[in-house]
Amino acid sequence: GDSAKGTTFSILKGLDWAASKDARIVNMSFAGPADAMMRDMIGKAHARGMVLIAAVGNAGPKSPPLYPAADREVIGVTATDADDKLLPQANRGPQVAVAAPGVDILAAAPDGQYEMTSGTSVATAHVTGVAALLLAREPKLTPDALRRLLVGSARKVPGAPREVGAGVVDALKAVEETGR
Repeated sequence: GDSAKGTTFSILKGLDWAASKDARIVNMSFAGPADAMMRDMIGKAHARGMVLIAAVGNAGPKSPPLYPAADREVIGVTATDADDKLLPQANRGPQVAVAAPGVDILAAAPDGQYEMTSGTSVATAHVTGVAALLLAREPKLTPDALRRLLVGSARKVPGAPREVGAGVVDALKAVEETGR
């Protein structure tokens, strides 16, 4: 179809599969309403040491918090442009931990093509990559320690914390602070 759709069951199956393969990081570039079964699985994944990173959503500034990014054990990511301005349709709220480039990004597309795309999911992929780099450097990082590292090393940008979180992730600074 024209858009990807998931169900709680398929997402839970995916998280269970990732856990069975000892995945350390899960990118969740989707957003929706709160779900008790999802919340339970996220708690179990976090307890296993899985770093969970999710897009805060593109439903706009008046949207209620969307999940899984609004879950306290998930690192919520928003998108900024080349001038560090917030993506206008990005959700806002306390679930925003950090921001990353996510506006007008050249990305791979189906059938070997490329396209310009924007959204909090694009930014989430960026943060997931930085998290993977940090875990490669320091495999014993816990999900909470990794969150603190991403947040503490983020570059401050204009905008309230409920809009841009701690700021834009800074991969170099985060790597330099690993192991301190």
